[in-house]
Amino acid sequence: MTILLVHGAWSGSWSWRKAGDLLRKRGYEVFAPTLTGLAERAHVAPQHVNLTSHIEDIAGLMRYENLENVLIVGHSYGGMVITGAADRETARVKGMIYVDAFAPENGQCLWDLAGEKSANAQRAAAMAHDGGKSVPRPTTPGNTAPGAAAQFGPLFTPQPIATSSEPFVSTRPKQDWPPRHYVLCKAYHPSPFHAIAARVKDAPGWTYGEFDALHDVVRTHPEMVADMIEAVARRLAIAKA
Repeated sequence: MTILLVHGAWSGSWSWRKAGDLLRKRGYEVFAPTLTGLAERAHVAPQHVNLTSHIEDIAGLMRYENLENVLIVGHSYGGMVITGAADRETARVKGMIYVDAFAPENGQCLWDLAGEKSANAQRAAAMAHDGGKSVPRPTTPGNTAPGAAAQFGPLFTPQPIATSSEPFVSTRPKQDWPPRHYVLCKAYHPSPFHAIAARVKDAPGWTYGEFDALHDVVRTHPEMVADMIEAVARRLAIAKA
């Protein structure tokens, strides 16, 4: 099984480095690309980047690498991206994992899920930063440990604002999803992910788990995250057999 890891907002492939290495050592083929306009790809101007750009980053990778039997994993904003990529390349995706992530319905943008207060804060921050093109990462001490904030803070880059304002729009007349698994970081509260977790926890087609950790779990607890991904991969392999 191939594992495709999609990072969250303001981030890059570096977020998955340790968890990805652990999964490779366990025998999995792992891809963890950086989305357009972020990290080492921040040279692409933010006004040219939206949610569709990132969906095509991941859908295109699956097409051009001819990936099959893919377990696609999204952290935080990455949930928006994996939803769109799986919609476009459904036959290639065998399972999906949302790690404290946004899980949109057809027609929803990130701001619809994050709430009006968050949307207004992002708009104001973007206007102050570069006239409304991109959002600098907010200082949110509640979502990560102080040591991790100091370690990873310099690596974050502003997020193109259209990735939050553009809705996910399905390309399929009927949305039949592969098996989906949601993991809530329950120590991060309040957050928009508790409401999303409550919505999907007992929904058909979903399984559910929790981490006793803050939102930055993919960076701060890579082994725990790798163990969870491997457990889901094994369950999917058994179900396929």
